[in-house]
Amino acid sequence: MPAAASSTPPRVVIAIDPHKSSWTAVAVDNRLQPLAAIRVEVNRDGYRQLRRFAGRWSHAVWAVEGATGLGATLTTRLAADGVDVVDVPAKLARRVRMLSTGHGRKTDQADALSVGIAAHTAARLNTAVVDEAIAALRCLTEHRDDLVRSRTQIVNRLHALLAQLVPAGLPRGLTADSAAAALRSIRPRAVLARTMRQVAVELLGELRRLDRRIAEATATLSAAVAASGTTLTDLHGIGDVTAAKILARSGAVNRFRSESAFASYCGVAPNRSVIR
Repeated sequence: MPAAASSTPPRVVIAIDPHKSSWTAVAVDNRLQPLAAIRVEVNRDGYRQLRRFAGRWSHAVWAVEGATGLGATLTTRLAADGVDVVDVPAKLARRVRMLSTGHGRKTDQADALSVGIAAHTAARLNTAVVDEAIAALRCLTEHRDDLVRSRTQIVNRLHALLAQLVPAGLPRGLTADSAAAALRSIRPRAVLARTMRQVAVELLGELRRLDRRIAEATATLSAAVAASGTTLTDLHGIGDVTAAKILARSGAVNRFRSESAFASYCGVAPNRSVIR
């Protein structure tokens, strides 16, 4: 005699691969097969499209790769609407993609499918909780990193120009003050040299502006680290910037079940130091 059909609907996971400008969603059933997919922009309309997409499965579970990191924007919006989100670590989703037959290709849809498979099969996954203090630290560290990258580009361009204008060249570690001193000693007459000097002066102004903005961003970041109450900065060699990056990446350490789990997440050997 055939068994009675279960009244419980098949479990469907709405798996999300988040990016800065887009969310890719794949509905994955309990056979680990994709049912449908959608890619939307990260904005209000995109969020509405996602909710309509997920509404096709009334008992669906949401799973987001890096739900408290790159996926924090979506996680926050879903939480405001009373929707829980399963946090799938990026390393786990990557491992699933590499080990799953036919899912080794690196595309947004394949990544989202890997998130869904991980959500179905992983033994222990946490419900995402966005810690606003950690999210603020992440925002500050990313902003400062962007400023530092811009400064590096300006310094490289300025150094290249000065190397052509100053016969003896310039030492490494160019600063705004050393560049200004070099420019004061240059009074070219040729059109090309005058043009290069003018561009160098403009770059110097941009360099000084970035130096001020980096200093301001660093001060704000240091205040946020102090307010967090972390003891990371008590460790030798860890300053405010490094501590902020560790906190922004790992979040609250009590979400890890052990020191070894935390060390595995960071990709380092276990350390017996107590970090909070």
